[in-house]
Amino acid sequence: MNWLKEYKLSLKNLHAEEPLDVYFYRPLAFIVVKTFYSLPITPNQYSLLALLSGIASGYNLLKGTSQSFKWGAFYFLLFAILDCCDGMVARLKKNGTEFGRLIDGVVDYTVNVIVYVTLALGLKKQYSPDLFQPWLLVIVAGVSKAIHSISYDHYLTEYLSYEKGDGGFVVREIEDLRGRLDESEKSNASYIRRLALKLYLGYSSIQAGNQERILVFNPRLYCEKNLRALKMWSFVGPAVHISVLIISCILNEPYLLFFYSVVFGSLWLIMMFIYQFKINQELSEEKAA
Repeated sequence: MNWLKEYKLSLKNLHAEEPLDVYFYRPLAFIVVKTFYSLPITPNQYSLLALLSGIASGYNLLKGTSQSFKWGAFYFLLFAILDCCDGMVARLKKNGTEFGRLIDGVVDYTVNVIVYVTLALGLKKQYSPDLFQPWLLVIVAGVSKAIHSISYDHYLTEYLSYEKGDGGFVVREIEDLRGRLDESEKSNASYIRRLALKLYLGYSSIQAGNQERILVFNPRLYCEKNLRALKMWSFVGPAVHISVLIISCILNEPYLLFFYSVVFGSLWLIMMFIYQFKINQELSEEKAA
C-alpha cells in the first residue's frame, strides 16, 4: 500500500476535516507516524507528548520575551502536529479506545487554555501598566475562539447527520456507550475500563448534547448545498485559530490574533449565519415545490 492510500486511511471522514488540517498539519503528522510506525508507540503516548509540547509552549510564552514567544510558537506547532498523530495511529493500527478518545479531548482543551492564558500573562510583562493592555485582547480572542469552535462543531455535526441520513447518530453513539458501560459493570470489568467509559460518556454527552436532530430536508440536496458552506466555516475552525496564534507569536504581534479572532471572526460568523439562513430558505422552497 502506498503512502497516499495509507494517509487517506489515517483520516476521519474527509468532510469532517478542516482543509488546513488535510493539507498541512495531518501530512506532517503522517510523516511522524510513518517514521515511528514500527515502534510500539500508542495513541495515548502521542497524546502525552502533545500535552508536554503544549506545556512547553505555555512555559515559553509565560516568559514574555520576543525570543521566548518564538519558542512558544514552535512548541505549539509541535503540539498541533502530535495532536493529529494519536487519532491517525489509532485508525491505522486499529487500537483506539474510549479512554484514548477521552484523553485526546482533555489534552486538546487543556493545552488551548494553557496557551491562551500564558500568552496573556507573557504579554502583560511586556507592557507598562499605564498603557492599554494587549493581554486583555488575547483573553477576548480566546473567548471568540470558543464561540467559533462551538458554531463550527454545530454545523459539522449537522452536515454529518445529513450525510449519514441519520439525525440521531450522535445520540445513538452515546446510547451505545451507555450499553457498553452497563455490560462492563455486569461482567465486573476492570475499574480502569469502567472509569474510562464513565468519563468518556460524560465528555461525549457534554460535547454533543443529547438532542436528536430532525432531518427536515432531503439529505442529498442538503449535502450538495452545504459542502461549500462547511468549508467556509473552517475559516473560523480550530486549525486556522492555531495557525494565526502561531504566526502572532512569531511576529510578537498580539493585535494580529485579536484582529483575526474578534474582528474578522465575528464578521465571518455573521456572514455565515446569513449564508446558512439563505441555504435553508432555498432547501425549504425546493421541498415545498
